[in-house]
Amino acid sequence: MPELGRYALLLALLLAVYAVSVGLWANRTGDPRWRESVRGAAVALTLAMTTAVMTLEYLLVTGDYAVQAVYNHSDRALPLLYKLGALWGGDSGSVLFWGWILSLYTGYVAWRGWPREGRMTPLVVPFLALLLVFFTGMSNAVVDPFRLVPGHPTNGNGLDPLLQNLVMTIHPPAMYTGLIGMAVPAAYILAAVWQRVPWREWVPVVRRWMLFSWMFLSAALVLGGMWAYMELGWGGYWEWDPVENAALLPWLTATAFLHALQLEEKRGMFRWWTALLGVGTFLLTLIGTYITRSGVLKNSVHSFTGTGVGPYFVGLFWAVLGITVVLFWLRREMFQDRMGLDGSFSKEGVYLFINVFFTAIAVVVLLGTFYPVISKAFWGQTIVLNESFFNAMTAPMFLVLVLLLGMAPVMGWRFAKPASVMQKLRVPWGIGLVTMVVVYFHGYRAPLHFIGVGLATFALASMVQEFYRAARVQRLAHHYSWLVAFLTAVKGNRRRYGGYLAHIAFLIIVLGVIGSHTNTLSVTETLRPGQVVTMRGYTIQYHGLQNVVHPGYETTEALLSVAHGTVRQTATPGLSFFPGSAQPVAGVYIQGGLMRDLYIVLEGSPGQNQALLQIMINPMVSWIWIGMYILLAGTLIALSAPAGRDAAPVRQWEIEPLEAWRRSQPVAAGEGGKSP
Repeated sequence: MPELGRYALLLALLLAVYAVSVGLWANRTGDPRWRESVRGAAVALTLAMTTAVMTLEYLLVTGDYAVQAVYNHSDRALPLLYKLGALWGGDSGSVLFWGWILSLYTGYVAWRGWPREGRMTPLVVPFLALLLVFFTGMSNAVVDPFRLVPGHPTNGNGLDPLLQNLVMTIHPPAMYTGLIGMAVPAAYILAAVWQRVPWREWVPVVRRWMLFSWMFLSAALVLGGMWAYMELGWGGYWEWDPVENAALLPWLTATAFLHALQLEEKRGMFRWWTALLGVGTFLLTLIGTYITRSGVLKNSVHSFTGTGVGPYFVGLFWAVLGITVVLFWLRREMFQDRMGLDGSFSKEGVYLFINVFFTAIAVVVLLGTFYPVISKAFWGQTIVLNESFFNAMTAPMFLVLVLLLGMAPVMGWRFAKPASVMQKLRVPWGIGLVTMVVVYFHGYRAPLHFIGVGLATFALASMVQEFYRAARVQRLAHHYSWLVAFLTAVKGNRRRYGGYLAHIAFLIIVLGVIGSHTNTLSVTETLRPGQVVTMRGYTIQYHGLQNVVHPGYETTEALLSVAHGTVRQTATPGLSFFPGSAQPVAGVYIQGGLMRDLYIVLEGSPGQNQALLQIMINPMVSWIWIGMYILLAGTLIALSAPAGRDAAPVRQWEIEPLEAWRRSQPVAAGEGGKSP
């Protein structure tokens, strides 16, 4: 059976090479027969990669421990769901999984995008296939997922216990889908620049692809925090770990890019910057993969160390960067702005500052993440910047972004009158100010905390006001109920109001982050049976320890009764012990609530039937998870907008210079369909 996977990977490599070489030739000659063959090769490539992935999944499920990837990351006792998830539990499977998702994107672009974006797709597919040459080459030559182990082992080492969590069956696929998806907008940008396609033709396509990938990456970031909160037992969800930062970096620049596209569509501004952000976001995914796979930053608990694949990703990074720089320079006439910034106090100004601050945060995170390497190179000493550095540097900039989000809906294009803007925002400002005062007297004494809550509430009120105004127009015009008026308004402009809903989700997450860092409480107690701990209205009584045997591991649990008002529950936080694992895995008890979580961790048993418990009150963490669901809903609404509504109007001031340039170029005989 492993041979089937090997042959499929070899076939995928050959098809990728064919798609690149013949695709570039077909683009030059304009021969439709060669182009159609590239389209077929891309679809066949997808099928070959799918065969390889399904083969490895079959080997994992059936327990063929002669295959190293199965031997290293599975065993007999592992539940079926986690056997399937073991595909990305190791380095070879992860590279294969990356290549498979990229092949799905490539196949979709070739099959569905060819008729709709015919001018660009014949070149987009070779660009994506070039990346697939890299990944299939890696799987064939460097990290073979079907490599055999000596002998005939009858069982495997099992999956890392920390990965045996339901969230970790969702988080990695979402992360890969988001990160790898960033390659598609980059490929479209490079193809459009190569062929001098007018911006109005490719911007809507790129926006939808980036928004789709951004949605998955956003969900993956929150799901990663959810896993850390549930599984690691320290009561937090974000630690500014290098691998966490590696995923955050492309999210920051992708968010900036989506806002920069608004400026291009409406005003034809900042084109160099917009295109660089689009390709740069994909380049940051390669940097992030290098961080994860190289082990260069050893202060991460997530990285795959010692695999040797990191340098290959560095090579890919420089190759893509080199192609981008050369191509952008050769086609520099494509990047001439058609309109300037008339005034900074305008919608353009707000979007510009949003870009500046998202990019500034990305620069801070990038430099802070690599600071151990930088300090070692320049001063001979490895200095690791901790959570307090990142919080102090990024929190003020995030609050400025919150302010800008609140102002953006009422700002006019080109210029806005300050008095008019303040008049439109008088209710949101009042709500934000009152909220800021109230939370100050409820324990939010740190300036960033009470100011942050005030600004986030202001921005939320501003967004809600926009929904109210739109619904009110529909209600007055058609005498609808408020609900029908609201839904009609959203349906009439899904892109705008889906975006507003995503902004609301972001603000809810901001409130959750601020709240979870305010008025927290943590106590550590050693309890004997019958003893009680009381904190903030919770009464926790300890009754003793019990051992529970599960397939493949054992758990020591503390039996607790938890009372809060009239609600009484039984809690069983525990420590799970897995064969071959030196450290037990915490089984955290979380009694979730809208305003606070009760979080209990069993840290050990220092004496006979005694329990060492860490008990925490974590406010508003659930707001972060709620924000993720709202963000997904808003993004899906925006993506559901008809394609025609995404397109910017035809702009003669853009088309005429390009057409004039084309008419000035000599056309060789027989090359009427050739791109200049």
